[in-house]
Amino acid sequence: MVKDITGRQAIILIAIVMCATKFFILPSNLLSMGKQDVIYFIMFFFVVEFLLFLVLVRISMLNPNKTFYDIIKQSVGTWFAKIIYVLFFVFFIIKMCINIVETYSFFLGTLYDEMSAILYLLPVLFLVFYMTYIGLRSIGRSAEILWIFVFFGLIMTLIVATPNADFGYMLPIFADGPARALDAFATNAFWFGDYLVYLFFFGKIKFQKGYFAKMAVVAGVVLALIVYFFMLFHCIFPYISSMVHYGVSDITHITEHITNIGQLDWLNVTMWTFSTLIQTVIFAYCAEESLSSVFNIRSKSISCLISLVVLVALLIVFDFRLIKLLQFVQGPISYLVLVLLVIAFNAVVFHFVLRHKQSKTPYKGMQGKKFYKGMRYEKQNN
Repeated sequence: MVKDITGRQAIILIAIVMCATKFFILPSNLLSMGKQDVIYFIMFFFVVEFLLFLVLVRISMLNPNKTFYDIIKQSVGTWFAKIIYVLFFVFFIIKMCINIVETYSFFLGTLYDEMSAILYLLPVLFLVFYMTYIGLRSIGRSAEILWIFVFFGLIMTLIVATPNADFGYMLPIFADGPARALDAFATNAFWFGDYLVYLFFFGKIKFQKGYFAKMAVVAGVVLALIVYFFMLFHCIFPYISSMVHYGVSDITHITEHITNIGQLDWLNVTMWTFSTLIQTVIFAYCAEESLSSVFNIRSKSISCLISLVVLVALLIVFDFRLIKLLQFVQGPISYLVLVLLVIAFNAVVFHFVLRHKQSKTPYKGMQGKKFYKGMRYEKQNN
């Protein structure tokens, strides 16, 4: 079976996808609702998410030639697998809407006073269609080239912003109880669960030595940087977080010496936008894969086109306005993320139960295993 991406490319893609759009409006939304308490809740959630992700990585290594769809079919049957992949399709299409509208609003609020939504959308749709059509291999190679710019932009932003933070604002812990923080997290749940894209890498990764350890280290570091960014944002804007809309740019604007050397923060922000493009393309790839699996579409161009038509239809419904999109994704639809996380957890359980059943034999020892396999072979052929 020909593999689409290397282990290194898979690690880079996961690192970028995990954090790309979490640094735009999410810090303002979360911290204006839950204050510092939501950060402690996110720490706990990330630990659980990290452990589940590592189990999924191990399952992909134990089944190097099986897609996640194959594993789901073996576990719960074809029809349940199709229903699950319909949910995945809805999830990734909405995630694409968030990426596109949020990035467009970010450009309007920071770099441009006026910008036509159509002129912005057309090249983005063309890029998404082309990259999705040519496949995961090209997406992985592109990420391998662009990751250094994303990494440099993030690190420079954190370095510049750190001296302005007063970490005393992280206390007290849960002064108002955990309910407020939990509500803030649940309302903004659609910005989490990005690691679910890894499920669509199953059977397509060329594993290399030390892959599991490297993936664990990189994923852990990325999650730690996300938490640190949220801490910085809160400790710089403890009382006006609701008025600061674009975290990745605003936390550096109050730094005096960066303005004296020519607004290098804009360079960081511009490089950071590479991550949103990669993330949008990956979401489009996952949506197209979901659609193809559900309806058995053999033509990649047709499945890509259908996905984009659905995307454009949603953007028209939301009128390309961030406020309308937020009203939708912060409603009951936000629980879809929890549903998909439960599905991922159940897939882990079903996988190991299935492996246990397949490994059980009625006889002990190697001779018994060989006899049992021979009996099963005779039954299949009779």
